[in-house]
Amino acid sequence: MAYEALYRKWRPQDFDALVGQEVIRTSLAEAIKTDRIAHAYLFSGPRGTGKTSTARILAKALNCQQGPTPTPCNQCDNCVRINQGMSMDVVEIDAASNRGIDEMRDLRERVRLSPVEGLYKIYIIDEVHMLTTEAFNALLKTLEEPPSCVVFILATTEPHKIPATIHSRCQRYDFRRLSIAETADYLAQVAAGSGIEAERSALQLIAARSDGGMRDALSLLDQCSLAADTITEETVRDLLGLVGREGIRPLAQAIGAADAAGVLRAMRDLMAQGRDVKQVLDELAAYLRAVLFQLTVPDFEEIELTDSRELLAKIGQLFTPERLMAVTKRLHDLTGQLRWSQQPRALAELGLIECCQPSAAQDAALQERVAVLEARLASLAEQLSGQVLVQVAHAPAALPARATVTPATVAPPRPAQPERTAAAPPKAAKNAAPAPAGGPSVPAGDLKGVWETLLKEVERTKKRSLLACIAQGQLVALQNGQARIAFESAFPKERTEKEDYRQVVENILQTITGQSVQLVCSLGTAAPAAPAGEAAQKAKAFFGGKLSPMDQS
Repeated sequence: MAYEALYRKWRPQDFDALVGQEVIRTSLAEAIKTDRIAHAYLFSGPRGTGKTSTARILAKALNCQQGPTPTPCNQCDNCVRINQGMSMDVVEIDAASNRGIDEMRDLRERVRLSPVEGLYKIYIIDEVHMLTTEAFNALLKTLEEPPSCVVFILATTEPHKIPATIHSRCQRYDFRRLSIAETADYLAQVAAGSGIEAERSALQLIAARSDGGMRDALSLLDQCSLAADTITEETVRDLLGLVGREGIRPLAQAIGAADAAGVLRAMRDLMAQGRDVKQVLDELAAYLRAVLFQLTVPDFEEIELTDSRELLAKIGQLFTPERLMAVTKRLHDLTGQLRWSQQPRALAELGLIECCQPSAAQDAALQERVAVLEARLASLAEQLSGQVLVQVAHAPAALPARATVTPATVAPPRPAQPERTAAAPPKAAKNAAPAPAGGPSVPAGDLKGVWETLLKEVERTKKRSLLACIAQGQLVALQNGQARIAFESAFPKERTEKEDYRQVVENILQTITGQSVQLVCSLGTAAPAAPAGEAAQKAKAFFGGKLSPMDQS
């Protein structure tokens, strides 16, 4: 008799034998007990988690001569034929090779036939996501309203590729990955039943490498049983090409000690043993993950490629949690880059040397916090830019021309000196005008400088709509504590007079003059003025002399 692989020999034959799918087996068993059998099921989940096995168990439960029953006997003719794949009432279809519309049309014709041996005719369509769109459309009507004696069971590893119209016609059950403990326990049962001697640590390593799939785990156990009479952890590592903790530990220690020469020596030794570069990085990342857990969660269960807790704690003294996370992230990035590299070993060595450098060990979270603080500082600087005082091109009449005016340096105008007034020439005394009681008076010749300074300050505040408004006016007077701006059109005048714009303009004028200034806007032809300055030209050039619709809101 031909040899039968372990995963076929130990395929579960009833719901109780399913591993790790308690919710699914309980739901299906209850549906059979209460006679609430759905006409279509969708089994989805990773490979090797029991989808097809569950479909066959459900088929036996429905067609068992003792049933329908949640506990098929596996002894009657119907159960035996289903186990052997010879039942005429249980049809298994591989959608990967029968994915066209013609196959689905043929299926649609066959579902009209009554069962031959059992109560139900059951169609198991494996990898159903491989069907074409046309084939799915041909299956829709039959799947929605099949004959009462027909049950469809669809199995897939990629449920996101199933059309929503198919989803809505099925009861969906999601199969989860198996845990390491669940897989290792079942492997121990299989090993005991098959006469295979295996260490518990070896079974745990096989379970970890199977990635939650029982079929993969059984295949690995079957393979390892041929390599040695007793399966040890070393046997599994050698057979699967794993590096092991003995090879990874020196590498982790060298990185922790920032010893670049030690890293290169460790890599040289591993390459001399024929180890794969990607496998080295994968296991190093897993080892450092275990070190991180030992530092942060000492009670965490040991996993694949971890060392004893004492050695993990010792290596953990060379790292901080932040550095471990940064190095692990760098290793994952390196792993992704290796597939495109022509010299993977050189790339890996450069990356590992970088992990030894302090710059590579910086905490990613710290870098994010620094970026957030920089963004906040930039935002704060932008908000304060409108309040920062700049040099004034032309000072008020009471101050020296073109002096730099700041709140700290502005001083009230000095009272006129009697002796200088008496000694002044008659013409100067005639032309001199007394300062108004309400505030300083700026001669018409200096209005241009004040106006240009005002426009520049508004431009610095980033308020383009305000700049567009006041650029259509002209400062015609600055006296008695009032600044009068004349506009030729009504909208910019009315908008500038509103509280938000008026307050900004008054604050800037107060900074320039050193006195409290009230803004007064008038409508009419402004007095002739010199050509517009740079700020006004920018505003008018940008807006074409008119406000944008956004600014008018």
